[in-house]
Amino acid sequence: MTRRDFIAAGAALAGQSLVAGTAVHPQARLKIGVLSDIHVTRPGNADTFEKALVWFRENNVDGVLVTGDLGTKGTIEELEIVADTWRKVFPGDCAPDGRRVERLFLLGNHDVDGFVSAASWPNRQIPSREEAERTCLAFHREDVWRRLFNEEYRQIIVKEVKGYRFVLNSWYSRALGEKDGLTGFWRDFAPTIDPLKPFFYCQHPHPRDTCAAAYLLDGAFWHGGWDDGTSTRLLSAHPNCVALSGHSHYSIDDERSIWQGAFTSVNCGCARGFAFTFPGRENGHAVSDMKAGTRFQMSPINIKRIRQGMLMEVFEDRMVFHRREFVNDRTLGPDWVVPVGEGAPRPYEFEPRRRASQPPQFAEGATVALEDRPDGRDRAGMACEQVAVAFPQAGGAFDYEVNAIARMSDFHRVCISKRVFAPDAFLGVEGSSEPVECVFAKDELPAGREIRFTARPFNCWGRPGRSIVSEWRRI
Repeated sequence: MTRRDFIAAGAALAGQSLVAGTAVHPQARLKIGVLSDIHVTRPGNADTFEKALVWFRENNVDGVLVTGDLGTKGTIEELEIVADTWRKVFPGDCAPDGRRVERLFLLGNHDVDGFVSAASWPNRQIPSREEAERTCLAFHREDVWRRLFNEEYRQIIVKEVKGYRFVLNSWYSRALGEKDGLTGFWRDFAPTIDPLKPFFYCQHPHPRDTCAAAYLLDGAFWHGGWDDGTSTRLLSAHPNCVALSGHSHYSIDDERSIWQGAFTSVNCGCARGFAFTFPGRENGHAVSDMKAGTRFQMSPINIKRIRQGMLMEVFEDRMVFHRREFVNDRTLGPDWVVPVGEGAPRPYEFEPRRRASQPPQFAEGATVALEDRPDGRDRAGMACEQVAVAFPQAGGAFDYEVNAIARMSDFHRVCISKRVFAPDAFLGVEGSSEPVECVFAKDELPAGREIRFTARPFNCWGRPGRSIVSEWRRI
């Protein structure tokens, strides 16, 4: 089964997909377009944001949620471009038929602290404090928000769309010494919550220990610092809460992007910018890998082409999340269907899904091919002799483990193991037949030994399929 077959089969089984750009559930009580991390910096790169808004408009949404990082440098100009793009698609906050479309925007770390982030600025030249106070949003949030959106700006605000409440919690500026106001706000808000009706809590970082928290599946806790756990503690008293967040830039075709425990938490993906991956992959893109100075033989997969979002539909008895990528305009996998109501089942707990998941498998007859590259270069551009290991994609695979095995006198020994992504990972690409490749430097391998390479597919829950094996070769 190819990746195309796997995605198509999953979408068919879900039975909840969109048809010809129109949702198949006209009886939905609420439709919300969902994005995060649109990172608009100039008119020319608002194209994905505009494309997503048009798709939402075609699907008759009642509102559009963006869970932070509207811009990158945190300038007023960036927010002006966001507002202009919004008005172009939804003039007067209205659809073509005159219906109001609620704008559910909140600020992320780049919007309020971008003025001190060197990585956000060309040539890493952050502005002087004087220039920042003149041009950056952090110092003018109230005035600029009122001018652009004709509404009051508050760090935490509650909006209602067709009877459903959205709590929008914007990033507070650590650079300016601001404090989190969530605990005080929740003290007053919690008693007003209807326990029998879903409500939506929206912030930029994922609530701690929820969606995308791979460490809950026996991995290392490595991406702390985004959320201090306050939101998780407060939301855990409300099983009817759905938390929507972004910031991580993790792909939403990863099934760990939705989590259920005491409440439901959903990763809204990344609409523009660098897509990050979990660490340790030979062609991945992870902050912790960069900080560690890890030597990799491969450049990252095309992380700038990942453009993702969702359409959320709310019904009396369920919520449906349609995952979408805006590069090829295709689905990212089976819809997430979340039952709602008192005592409703919780099908998106991590551990039961891991146990029930099916290991990915290579097609019958799949083989591993080897290629010597005497003029290779590693990710840093350093020249080195390399061996490239190539094999076909496996249906349902999240990534692949490739082992170099040396033949010793009386046993075989794994001398180095690597993990690698398929070249079109996270794009939902249909019909791709491009092989997976994993590259080794020859100086990583034992000289003078016979080596063979094994490739084994893993799903996102860490369950492996069967390995395929190359011929023996003397290095």
